[in-house]
Amino acid sequence: MNPHPLPYDQLTHDQIIFALGEEIGDPELFVGRKKEMARLMKWAEGTKRRISGSMGILARRKKGKTALLQRFFNLLYTRHDPQLIPFYYRVYETRLTRQDFAVQFYCALLSQYFAFTTRTPELVARPLSLDGLEDLAKDDPQVAADIVAMREVLENTPGWTWPHAQGAGHRISQLNDVRIIQILDEFQYLNKWIVTSDERDKVELLCHSYMGAAESKFSPQIVAGSYIGWLAAIFRHMTARYSQWHLQGLDSEEALAAVYAYAYAHQVPVTEETAPYLAEVCENDPFYIAATIRNDSEEKDLATRAGVRDALAYETVTDQGEIAAVWGEYLADAIRRVNDQNAHKMVLYLARHEPEVRTRTQIKDDLKLEMSDPELDKRLKQLVKADILAQGGSNFHFRGLGDPVFAMIFRRIYGAEIEQISVEQIDEDFKKRLASVEQQLASARGEVSLHKGEAAEFKVRYQLFIASLRGARLADLCVPGNLGAEHGKRRLGPFKSIRKNRFYVDQKRSFEADLHAVHDRVALDRVALDRGVSADAEDVDLIIEVKAWERGVPRSAVEHFVEMKEAVASQLEHRTVFLFYSESELAENLAALLREAGIGIVDPARLAGYEASP
Repeated sequence: MNPHPLPYDQLTHDQIIFALGEEIGDPELFVGRKKEMARLMKWAEGTKRRISGSMGILARRKKGKTALLQRFFNLLYTRHDPQLIPFYYRVYETRLTRQDFAVQFYCALLSQYFAFTTRTPELVARPLSLDGLEDLAKDDPQVAADIVAMREVLENTPGWTWPHAQGAGHRISQLNDVRIIQILDEFQYLNKWIVTSDERDKVELLCHSYMGAAESKFSPQIVAGSYIGWLAAIFRHMTARYSQWHLQGLDSEEALAAVYAYAYAHQVPVTEETAPYLAEVCENDPFYIAATIRNDSEEKDLATRAGVRDALAYETVTDQGEIAAVWGEYLADAIRRVNDQNAHKMVLYLARHEPEVRTRTQIKDDLKLEMSDPELDKRLKQLVKADILAQGGSNFHFRGLGDPVFAMIFRRIYGAEIEQISVEQIDEDFKKRLASVEQQLASARGEVSLHKGEAAEFKVRYQLFIASLRGARLADLCVPGNLGAEHGKRRLGPFKSIRKNRFYVDQKRSFEADLHAVHDRVALDRVALDRGVSADAEDVDLIIEVKAWERGVPRSAVEHFVEMKEAVASQLEHRTVFLFYSESELAENLAALLREAGIGIVDPARLAGYEASP
């Protein structure tokens, strides 16, 4: 496998080498995160000049942290810059002795090192033993010597096994003039699940052993964790070792794209009206969006706003909800640490006053708490560490999490006890909040298009897929008179894939198709028989250019697509129709240019009309 010549942000899914299996599942469910990925790539480039220091990424579970880091690994692996070698290690909730952990970590690091240098991605999933690594290292004298040293440490001074394993990234990077970028996920578990070999109940605090390693500019780390308060407390003991980055939710466009991506994957109907509403009520949170779309309530209907409200309510106010289950884990952990009614009162109090910050004194006076300042401070910091409160800018200021979904779940569990109101009333209050989002959405955005850039591509892909399920004819989607007569009766689908694709014309030129819809030829034979036509009559793929510019499409964009058609049409294996989709009306001269080039013009209203069709 050769290094890929394209920049990371121009790689399509088919071009990425997924050496590390991504927990998100279908790679196409990774949506957005462009700003975050650009930041990581800039940081990685900085490591080559040794100007990038170690960083810590803090995000609660299901915020997309692991998906971001695993995609970062795979992009670095695919690009194959010989100076940037990625290493991903996730610390699992599994008890290990320090020595066993050290050997496991060391073998994983060197296996991924050779997976990169020898272009053998299987080594990422199946790390080699020391014996296997020794055989592989024969042509790399520095690594071979390091393995010999590891064996000597294991035999003679086993207490030094972890320091040797931990320092391997720095040593090999320095000696071979490379940068092994260490991505350590769920870093905080190093302080919980690693125990001494002779006293198995004594937990090692291995996070603190990174005081020196974090300073390495040859092999810096990105450490991440899903318990923000816990990890932040660890960082406070490692002053200035890690720059801290709090990972936020998706922006509005990315959240909308995520709605369409999950709706497409799970074949769940949404509409142009409900998709942005679903993103908003889910707080642009990728996990909330995914859980709401895939929830298994019997009467789920995401094609109406009321149905979206009911689906999110099911996820949050019933015991079967996936969102409620995740927050339940956090709450169970927190309650084990701080199980008293005053703690519950403080969480509810700060949730009601979001996004305002409250001082310790204000909290004590408003809730009439009868406890000393040191005891109150201890309680509040325990709640912060348990990730159900947040620090408010100083050690004496506190705030809620800023997450209405969490606030509702917490209120439902403890509100009846503390606020003396019924669960039914709490549920009704939550539905009112969801309804208010509908009003805010209409007020803030009015008639302005909600679909831009990437979101529009995901929307069109979803709508095209739905239209194919409805048996739509190709001509039904286009502006009348803008598609050749020979295509008038062709029906859409079934599609094998609808995704971005890049076509290489020569060594200097390539074109990216926003959407390339490829028919499933095996299924097409069967479906065509049902339709009473020959498969050949329906067998045509689609290449679609998607534009969602509010100010209109410039002539240069149309000319570029015409050039693309002329350049790649002869290279395609199957008959292909080229289509142009624009959410703003095309000028007549541009429409004429497309017609002359044999390119159909999609009518957005016609395409969207299939969303809610029976």
